[in-house]
Amino acid sequence: MILALLLAQAMGVAPGPLPAAEADRRVAERFADLDLNEDGAIERDEVRARFDLEASADAVLAAPQKKKATDPRAAIGARLPDHARADAWFAAADRDRDGKVSRAELAATISADRQQLPPQ
Repeated sequence: MILALLLAQAMGVAPGPLPAAEADRRVAERFADLDLNEDGAIERDEVRARFDLEASADAVLAAPQKKKATDPRAAIGARLPDHARADAWFAAADRDRDGKVSRAELAATISADRQQLPPQ
């Protein structure tokens, strides 16, 4: 709790709830990030693609950066990616179960996620 408060102060962020304008801006930014085909709704495949992209970026950053030309190459796996996390997030966000996540559903999901954080 104290660490979160110190980090917030060090980053110049006021502890506590976000102002409505900032919360709306963050929802709009995340919605645009997830709505890959820009049709105004987030589908399951878009969420899976975003989770795949983030997992790939994490894997690249975690990989050793210095390799020699003589180092053996890593085996290439042909297995399908595990979409359990993406599917679980989508199921929780799609509150009306219509197969799409609207901006309002995303805002409610982000708000619920924020409320689950420990108090500062």
